[in-house]
Amino acid sequence: MDLTHIHTHLKRLFSSGGYDHAGNRIVWWQDREGEFAEELDKLDLENCHDDGVALIRLAEESTLALKVRMLLEEPKARFLIYERGALPDPAHDMLLDIRKWAAPFAADKSTLILRELGLIDELSLKSHIADRARFFASRERMDKLVRFIAPGDGAYQIDLKIMAVLARAPQPQLSQILRILLAELDPQELTTDSKTLSEFQRFGVEQAFWDFVAQEFRYADEGPCLRNLLLRLFATDFARHVTGKVPVSLTHLVLPNGGGSNAIVFMDGWRDSSSHQRSYDALSAIIAEDLRIKSQLSGFALADLEMVHSFLDVEKRLASLLVRDVLDASETVNAARITDIARSRQNAYWANAEKPSTEDAPRAALHSVYDAIIHAGAFLALKGEVGAHVRSNTASETWKLYTDRLYRFDQLYRLFGEAADVAEAQNWDVVKDLRSHIEDVYGNWYLAELGNLWTSQAEAELLPAWHLPNIINQYDFFAREVQPVLDADPGRRVVVIISDAFRYEAAQELFAAMRGTDRYQATMDSMLGVLPSYTALGMASLLPHGQLAYAPDGSVQVDGKSSSGLEARKKLLEAVGGIAIKASDLMEMKKEDGKAFFKPYRVIYVYHDQIDQTADKGNEEKTFVAVRTTIDEIAALVRRAFTFNCNRAIVTADHGFLFQSAPPGDGHKNAIKTRPEGAVIAKKRYLIGTDLGSNDGAISGDIAATAKASTDMGFWVPKGINRFHFVGGSRFVHGGAMPQEICIPLLRVNYARGEGRGREQTRVTKVGLAALFHSTRITTSRHRFTVTQTEAASDRVQPVTARIALYDGEQQISNAEVIAFDSKARDMNLWKKEVWLTLANQSFDLHKKYQLIVRDTEDQLDLLPPHPVTISLAFENDF
Repeated sequence: MDLTHIHTHLKRLFSSGGYDHAGNRIVWWQDREGEFAEELDKLDLENCHDDGVALIRLAEESTLALKVRMLLEEPKARFLIYERGALPDPAHDMLLDIRKWAAPFAADKSTLILRELGLIDELSLKSHIADRARFFASRERMDKLVRFIAPGDGAYQIDLKIMAVLARAPQPQLSQILRILLAELDPQELTTDSKTLSEFQRFGVEQAFWDFVAQEFRYADEGPCLRNLLLRLFATDFARHVTGKVPVSLTHLVLPNGGGSNAIVFMDGWRDSSSHQRSYDALSAIIAEDLRIKSQLSGFALADLEMVHSFLDVEKRLASLLVRDVLDASETVNAARITDIARSRQNAYWANAEKPSTEDAPRAALHSVYDAIIHAGAFLALKGEVGAHVRSNTASETWKLYTDRLYRFDQLYRLFGEAADVAEAQNWDVVKDLRSHIEDVYGNWYLAELGNLWTSQAEAELLPAWHLPNIINQYDFFAREVQPVLDADPGRRVVVIISDAFRYEAAQELFAAMRGTDRYQATMDSMLGVLPSYTALGMASLLPHGQLAYAPDGSVQVDGKSSSGLEARKKLLEAVGGIAIKASDLMEMKKEDGKAFFKPYRVIYVYHDQIDQTADKGNEEKTFVAVRTTIDEIAALVRRAFTFNCNRAIVTADHGFLFQSAPPGDGHKNAIKTRPEGAVIAKKRYLIGTDLGSNDGAISGDIAATAKASTDMGFWVPKGINRFHFVGGSRFVHGGAMPQEICIPLLRVNYARGEGRGREQTRVTKVGLAALFHSTRITTSRHRFTVTQTEAASDRVQPVTARIALYDGEQQISNAEVIAFDSKARDMNLWKKEVWLTLANQSFDLHKKYQLIVRDTEDQLDLLPPHPVTISLAFENDF
């Protein structure tokens, strides 16, 4: 307690009070309630008079000795006599004479507290303050309360702010206080009061708390408790968002209108609170069991649940219904609609990967479930577009069809499998049937169709010349792609990143990311890979060379020298002012070290090995993870290279691969009964040797043609997707002639430094937004807004996710909705998104301007200027 006012008053009594303002020698303080007994030593009485003041605690002194001291021994000294309790009977008061002429003094804590709170004009609050004396006994609590109090605060505001102090809430708002109380609950013992609620009881504000709750939510109960309040809040949140008939078992728990609106805003704010999401997750699971939510959901369709975020069980049910929609529609699926629903759930609560995953809320896994659904929908829709058969007239047409469109089957299959693996790691069966269907379509339709078509065309048209119009052969890579860059500018430097088994579809994903990176300018083409499509031959063909050749043992030579291993490749690159380095070594270099390393060289070959190292070495099941890691690591390598004074990077590979999650059956085995005598290398997808002859189940040819090598080596590769054997794993393979194996990515990336035309061409922005209003006047507690993109999303115009809510200054007065604006459609009508916001049940000033705020969830910047609205509600919230 601040004793400044008491000290000032006492100093005045001792220094200038009394007769002729000479000051009183004795001041008698009667404290009936003993409120200041513990504060006396803090009064600094020495400074109340130049001669000092002696403190006398009457209860601790002998009356006679005291009288002798004051009247005889120290007749000029100044004394403060402190008497605790009621006045004594005058007939027995031995100090009555001194009491009569001493200056009287009295103080009550309530007045002092009001003065310290800046509410001295509110003396009608004295009894209210006195009733909470226990709270005000602490200096620490008092200091915290002072920071919240505002001039004009009444009993209502004081109690709310006392609760905020006890709850350690950042602001005196009921929503924040209630979230703290709920976070303290033990989900397994909801009937036990929270620690803070017990504090409310101890300091006399528990009833005030329940009065606040009743006013805010229209919650009434003879014996209010947090568990019952939770049941009603969750039931109301569910009922207000679901469409269709609310289950009878929940209707009696739904809070009345007005209170229900505030419940929606509160629950939305609870889910939006990063510090209290864990408590929401845990409590919602318990309440879902109490309300038997899981059994209540069977009667609801997908559309009924799209706006519900109350329970994890709802999220799981909605995902299951979405899977069923995809399966039922199959290749006639509306992929755009499926994606829109799934993305909205990923941006909401339970499947939002930006929020932490917990045992009660496995968000990363749920996010992956929706990813799997999105990719499956796109995969099946693509099949519907292609038709019953993959058709083209020539190998050149098929190659173009693959590089323009068909590669998406491989990409979507991988993306689906990657996401489904995460979901299945949770022992969930939600995508099990979907996986079986995708697996069937991918293996028995797509690969079979493409394999039959391409095998016949490759044998008839590509062999023996091994050439496609307007397509670079892999063995011409250096001469056609690197050397012209070096010749054009003697000061130019090129980084070539070669990733083992980095196939075309994965490079397309990286290409899209590069095109969406600020200052990057990227182009993507394909090369016709060497055949057989295996590491040694593919790596050699990418090096600068005059002639490729084979040693008798099957090793590949470049200009008569070994091409195997990093040291051999370094020597081969010396002739063109180049160097070779492992990707891991490059990534470990600091900026200045990297610049120094690059400086002497014009060509830097960076060798990366993640996919082949993982999947071809006994870990086939990790193929999808290895591809994801590769995409991320190559992107990091490009960034690192650009920091080492290099403006141009080329990303390519030695070969691609075939992969299926389901192991191939015996029908995909072309076993070689007798190994040819001239064979020197025999693998699952290729055989190399001399004088091999022919095999009915294989494509045969000469490496002199397919790799432009000086050799008499020939090869066999199985037709279609078949394997010669399954030893050592059969799901991940390469070496054959399928487009997935020989369509080599050629990704070129330039970095635009400084400003100017190149900078403008590579600038990346976010999609623009605009609000479409028929009226800026809100007349109902639930109001619809329309926000639209002003342009289509693209590589350079990136999607944006917005958080949309109504505000009164800094105070949010509605729930918030998170919406993704990511449409790439040309039709502007598809750019629009409808947003429904529910107002809190409170008084609104008809003449005041409130704001609709549309804010970027990534950087918290406003995407639109605050849009003014007026609120003029009818009397619907009064009942």
